[in-house]
Amino acid sequence: MSLVCEFELLSPEIPLTRVAGGLDAVLHVDDVMSGTRGPPALVFSATGVDPDRLEERLDAQESIQEYVALESAFVESRYRVTLDGDPTGVYAHLVDLRTHPIGAVVTGRGWKVSARFADRSDLDAFRNACGETGVEFRPLRLFETEADPADDYGLTTPQHEALLAAYRMGYFEVPRDGDLSDLADELDTTTSALSERLRRGQRRLLERTIAGST
Repeated sequence: MSLVCEFELLSPEIPLTRVAGGLDAVLHVDDVMSGTRGPPALVFSATGVDPDRLEERLDAQESIQEYVALESAFVESRYRVTLDGDPTGVYAHLVDLRTHPIGAVVTGRGWKVSARFADRSDLDAFRNACGETGVEFRPLRLFETEADPADDYGLTTPQHEALLAAYRMGYFEVPRDGDLSDLADELDTTTSALSERLRRGQRRLLERTIAGST
C-alpha cells in the first residue's frame, strides 16, 4: 500500500505562479525534468490563453532562463521552460523522497499537486521540508492505494499508459503497425505531447534497467 496525497503548495516563488496569476489562468504541468547535468526544466500547457500575452509574462520572469514554444495557439499552447535553479527547493525534496508526482496545475496562488508517497513518514518529511523553505503545504485529500505498476520503473501514470498503448497498437513493431496520430487519437492527446511522453518514458525505462546497471 502507498499513500496518494492531493495538496496545494502556496508561494509566489514557486515556478510559473506569477505567470498564472498575471494571466488569471490555470497552467497544466505535463512534465518536470531535474538532474545533475543541467538546470531544471518543465513542460506546461495552457488553454484559451493568447500566446503573445503568455510569452510576455514568461519574458518578465527572472527565474526563467529560456523557453521554447512546442505548440502556440489560442486553443492550446505548450511550452518547455528552463528554470534558473529551483527557487524553493520543493521539487528537489520530492525527488529525494522518491515520490511519484501524478499531476499538477499552477494557479496564481501556487501549485495544486497529486503525488504518491511510499508511506506516511515520507509525506511528513516532505511537509516539514516545505515549511523550512517558506512554502505553505496545504493538504486537500489523502487516501491509501495499491502500488502502481508504473512505480517499479519510475514512470508517471501518463507515460505508463502511453507506452503500453503504443506496444499494444504495434507502434514498436518493424515495420510499424500503428502511427503516432492514431495513437494520439486513442489517448485523446496531441501528437507532439504524445511523442514527448513516449521519449520521456523510454528514457526512464532505460535509466531504471540497462543504464542503471552500468
